[in-house]
Amino acid sequence: MTLKERLEFCSICEKREVNLKTGLACSITNEKPDFEDKCQSFIKDEQEADRRLELSLRAAGNARTQDGSAKPSRNKLYGLVVLILGLVVFLLSMIIGILMIVTGISFIIKGFQQDKVLKKNKLFNAKLSN
Repeated sequence: MTLKERLEFCSICEKREVNLKTGLACSITNEKPDFEDKCQSFIKDEQEADRRLELSLRAAGNARTQDGSAKPSRNKLYGLVVLILGLVVFLLSMIIGILMIVTGISFIIKGFQQDKVLKKNKLFNAKLSN
């Protein structure tokens, strides 16, 4: 077990002590922890454990989700709702975009066809004038 892993235990132990010389230490030995698998003097500080868990939950994710909830189920639900709304908006915008493209092409085709009708009418009127 590494020192970092041991200090995780010490950070939520009621017997923890912050020493300016060594940092986090045991109040019994005034030293850094040296136990291997389990500290015989460990007494869990429930309030500190809950506080640290809350901090870790809030820190999880990325900068865009900083203000999110500390509850994973709520964040997953929010994410799913936003994802679905985003897909709906995306699909609607694609549909609207496609409709606009098709409508634009239809107007262009109509304009070319009208040019043909005008040319044909101009030729017909020229024949009438002769």
